Amino acid sequence: MKPKFIFCLALVLSGGLFGCAVNHQLTGLPICYHNAQYDFSFYLPTSWRGCSILSQQWEGVTYLPKKDAEVVLARGPIIVLRSPQWGTNNLCQDIPVYIFTRQQWDDIHHGKYGAAGAGGVIYELWHNDKYVFGIHSRYNADDSVNGWKEAQDIVNQNCTAHPEPHLHDI
Repeated sequence: MKPKFIFCLALVLSGGLFGCAVNHQLTGLPICYHNAQYDFSFYLPTSWRGCSILSQQWEGVTYLPKKDAEVVLARGPIIVLRSPQWGTNNLCQDIPVYIFTRQQWDDIHHGKYGAAGAGGVIYELWHNDKYVFGIHSRYNADDSVNGWKEAQDIVNQNCTAHPEPHLHDI
């Protein structure tokens, strides 16, 4: 089986369909990255001590037939957790977490626009009262990148710490 399929299956079966109520005692993940602006916490192993935090942006795009063009209807942040082992000669798997307002997440699931880009979907990891945190189904599609399995395990462990149901069915 392909690693990305296994990840998606593992995400669904191990808690990827659940959100909220963080368990702050994640075994083997003692480092906590916290973003106060979005009330977002993500736990990492000691091997990620000194990781970089990068900011990127997703765009919510739709096609307008009358204009025969794609237009951007929404934008939002992506917080990228980058392994401290990452380097130009040692590419390691990033963990990109998409952040949506609850309205943006509803709009995506009602077909107003898409945010996943070419191929794949964005899965809800968990949510809080204001935001939904998601990850692209193909974030670790290249199993030749160093640390892809470790990144997948970290994401899965963080997902299992959020036991409430997702806002939308997949």
